[in-house]
Amino acid sequence: MIDIFNTSIELGLLYAPAVLGVFLTFRILNFPDLTVDGSFVSGAAASAIAIRYGIPGIPALGIGFIAGLLGGCLTAFLHTRLKIGKILSGILSVSMLYTINLRLMRGPNVSLLNEGGIIGFFSAPMNHLLVIIFLLLIVILTKLFIDWFLQTEFGLFLRATGDNESTAKSFSINTNVTKFIAISLSNGLVGLSGALIAQFQGFADINMGVGSVVLILAALMLGETIIYNNKVSTTTLTIIVGSILYQLIINIALRLGLGGSDLKFITAVIVITALVMGNNKKKISFYGKKIFNN
Repeated sequence: MIDIFNTSIELGLLYAPAVLGVFLTFRILNFPDLTVDGSFVSGAAASAIAIRYGIPGIPALGIGFIAGLLGGCLTAFLHTRLKIGKILSGILSVSMLYTINLRLMRGPNVSLLNEGGIIGFFSAPMNHLLVIIFLLLIVILTKLFIDWFLQTEFGLFLRATGDNESTAKSFSINTNVTKFIAISLSNGLVGLSGALIAQFQGFADINMGVGSVVLILAALMLGETIIYNNKVSTTTLTIIVGSILYQLIINIALRLGLGGSDLKFITAVIVITALVMGNNKKKISFYGKKIFNN
C-alpha cells in the first residue's frame, strides 16, 4: 500500500506543473487549448535530446519548458494572428508538433538509459523520499509563481480577458497579447512536466502525450471539487492535490485488477463525477452565503 501512495504522489507531482498550466488556459483565459498533447511530448523530447548532448538534468528541464512554450506560441499565433478558431488552432498545432517532435528525436523515441545527465534523484535505485521532496519544491515554486502572476497588472488583464473579452477590449486591453502570453506560458509548464516525466521514466516517446489533455483536465476538475473557492492561492493548491488524488484513484484501480485499457473509461467517469459535484457546489453556494477573495 505504501508503494501505491509513493507512486501516486510522485506521478501527481510530476503532472502538477501541467495541471497548473492548463488551469491558466481552461479556467482563467477560458481557452480550450488542445495543444497539450503535442507540447507535452515537445518538452520531453527536447529535454531528452539535451541530456544526450551532455546538458545536465536541471538545465534540461528549462529546455523542456522552452520547447513547450514554443508549441504554445504556435497555437497562439494561429489563433491571434491568423484568426483560426480556438479548438482548430490547437488541433493544427498538435498535428504539426507530431512531425516536429519526430524530427527532433530522429525516431519514435529517445532512451536515457545509462545517461549520466539525468537528475540524480531519478537514478536507480530511486530514493522515493528525495524524489518527492525535489518534485514538491518544483511544484511549490510553480504554484507561487502562478499565484503571483495572476495578481500582477497583466494577470488582472488576463482574468478580464477570460471573463469577458469584449469588455476587456473596451478598456483598451490588448487581448491578443494576453492570450498569446497565457497560451505560451501554459504550454511551457506542460513542457516542463513532459521533461520531468522523461527523466523520471528514462525515455521520451512520441506517443507519451496521447490523451494527456484528458488526464490533466480530470486532475484539474477533481481538484476543483475539493473546495469551491475563487481565491487563486486556494484553487492552485486544490488542483495540485487533485493531481495526486487522480493518480491515487488510477493506481488503486490498477491494483484491484483493472487493465490499462480500462483507464480511459475510469478517467471519463472521474471527469463526469467532478463536473456533477462541481455543478452541485455552485448551486449550493448560489443560494447560500458566498464570499470570493481575489
